[in-house]
Order: sequence, then C-alpha cells, then structure tokens
Amino acid sequence: MHPFVQLLIIFFALTILFFALVLFDIRAGLKLKRPLIAERNPITGLNNFRYYTNGHALFEEMKRTISNAKYHIHLSFFIFIADDVGEEWINLLKRKAADGVEVRLLVDALSSFALRKKRAELVKAGVQLAFSGKPTFPFTFYYLNHRNHRKMMIIDGKIGYFGGYNVSRDYIGRNPKMGPWHDNHLKIEGESVPELQRLFLEDWKKATHADLLKNGTYFPAVAKGPSPLTLIGTDGKQLETCFVDKLSSAQTSIVIGSPYFVPSKRLMDVLVNRVEHGVKLSILLPMKKDHALVQPASYQYLEPLLKKGAELFHFYQGFYHSKVFIIDRRLCYLGTANFDQRSLFWNDELSGFIEDPELVHQALVQLKKEMKDKSVSISYDQLARRSPWAKLKTKVCAWFSYFL
Repeated sequence: MHPFVQLLIIFFALTILFFALVLFDIRAGLKLKRPLIAERNPITGLNNFRYYTNGHALFEEMKRTISNAKYHIHLSFFIFIADDVGEEWINLLKRKAADGVEVRLLVDALSSFALRKKRAELVKAGVQLAFSGKPTFPFTFYYLNHRNHRKMMIIDGKIGYFGGYNVSRDYIGRNPKMGPWHDNHLKIEGESVPELQRLFLEDWKKATHADLLKNGTYFPAVAKGPSPLTLIGTDGKQLETCFVDKLSSAQTSIVIGSPYFVPSKRLMDVLVNRVEHGVKLSILLPMKKDHALVQPASYQYLEPLLKKGAELFHFYQGFYHSKVFIIDRRLCYLGTANFDQRSLFWNDELSGFIEDPELVHQALVQLKKEMKDKSVSISYDQLARRSPWAKLKTKVCAWFSYFL
C-alpha cells in the first residue's frame, strides 16, 4: 500500500476515534453529571425597574453605580474583553478596590480567557478575579459545553442589573463589522436584589470554593418596590419547562426577540399549537450572523411556523442581541437566555418574568419599532425558494441543534 494512502487511513481512523471519544465524554457527562445539578424555585419580589436598550446609556449608569459603591461590587459576565471599553471598567474597579471596597469579578473561563493576562494587575490592585466553568477531567467536553452565560451586577446588595449586555466595545456599537448593537438590560432596586446576590455568590463558590452565602453583610435590608419580578437561575435544566409553561398560556399574541432561534421540540410543539389556535406569533432575529451554524439551522424551525401564519422579521440595522418575549401584552420575559437549545440545556442562565404594565408596554413598543423601522419581513415563500444548497446547509446545521 502506498505510504500516502496509509497516512490517509490513519488520519481518518484517528479522526473517527477522536469524535467517538468526544461523543462518549459528552453522553457520559449528561448521564452522570446533569442529574446532580440542583434545581431552583422561582423567587418573586417587588421592585423598582429601569429598562435599558442603549449600551452607552447603560454603561454610563452602571459605571456611576459602581463609583457610588461603599461596601461591595459583584460582577458576573460571559464576555469581558480588556479593549478600550473594558479597560475603563478595569480602571474603575481598581480605584474602588483601592478605596477599600470589596470587588469581585466573575467571568466565563472560555469566552473571557484573555482576561487572564490581567490577573496579576487586578490582584495587585485588590480586585478578586475568578473564572466560571473551567474544564476538568474527566467529562472535559461535557464541561466545555456547560458555560456560565449569566450577566449581572450587584452593588452593596441593594442595586442589581441583569440582561444581555457583556463588556466590550462591541456592546456599544464600536465594531464596524457588526454595526450598532441592539440589546436589553434591566436595573432593579428592591426585593429581587438579594436573589441576584445569592445567585452570584453560588457561582462564586463554584469557581473559588469560597462560601460567602451565610455572610449577612452581603444581604442588607432592601425596600419593597411597586412592581413584581420573578427570577430564576437555571443551570442547563428547568428552563425549557419554564418557557413551555409561560408560552402555553398565550391566548392572543406572542412576540419573540432573540439573536438565535433553535427551539427544542417541546417549544416548537407549543408554538405550533398556539399559532393553530389563532395566536399571532411574531419573531425578530438578526439579519447578520455571528455564528456559522445557527442562522442556517434556524430555518428548519422557522419554515413550518411561517407556513402556518407566523411572522418573521430580519433586523438589518446592526446586530440584534436582545433576549425577550412578550405574551398577550401582559407578560414579558427578559434575561440572559437566548431562544435556543444551548440556553435551554447547557448554559447557566438568569431569567426574569415581569407583568408590570409600564415595562411590558415599553418593551413591546421597542420590539414593534425594531420590526417596523429596522427590519425586513421574510415570508414563507422566500424561505421555500431558497437554493438547494441553502436547504442542504439547513439540514446539516440542524443536526447540531442540541449544541446551538
């Protein structure tokens, strides 16, 4: 046999062996590790809200809140990049640590890996830096898929923020490739802030083994606000059932905004059922893509919904990153979870459900404006007329839906 042919056979054999080991690792992790993940109960509190859809305004407000901190600053982000925007945050955190304020920064070990270069600088300044989701052996590939996707900030245990914004120049629209960034975030003051704090400290304990949950310093008394907010932190479990329960209640309308649309079978069944029962379903997704597989895979799910009468809008004025859905103009979901299977079955997420009429109206007006003024409508016929190559690409990408 020719040496080249031998090398080719060895290469393919090793490739097949590698993917078999990856698959075994993931399946073993799902079977042995996922059942050990604790489930949480939704917690409802009364709060004051402020809703943000502009990154500049949000970042300025968050930095003002950090500047006014007196005791402790807790930040958790999926992505924190030390570019010109991230450096402003880092310098502010270092100044607050120098003033004697406790500063803890928790970031995802993979998505914010480059921040390790700043570890010595931050530690020297008194900023405590930790990384969530560090890969371990065994079950390495299982843990590589299980990411901490939460984005939240808690100041002095009394002011909280959570939503879709991470920290980098992209999130205030300074990336020419992606253009203006459209996202949402919520500032809260009231009874739900201790739940944000508890969730942060649970994640901090996982990452550092430091248990601060019983320290009352981090849970000061908070005043009630006028509006209820139900929070639930999920770790690759529960979220599908939570979304199914909420969406199943729809009687007149569902409006979904998400950067990705790869629903599970249960969620698809609910959406199809609601449309068949006369519920108006509108879906807003970005025209631009930041992931090679997700947009092609999404058409596998969008096509049958559009065939039954759902509406699809592609946002073209920048990148759409908000995670929101509104049911019957009365219930609004805001959080860190995308409408995809990675958020449902893999990531650590934070979800908020709000029935405050003013905030629901504000979020709905924003969605409608983005659909009307900054998007193009995509019909079922347009999807059906895609080229054979595009349809094949959709089929292939959809094979990986469980990881998208």
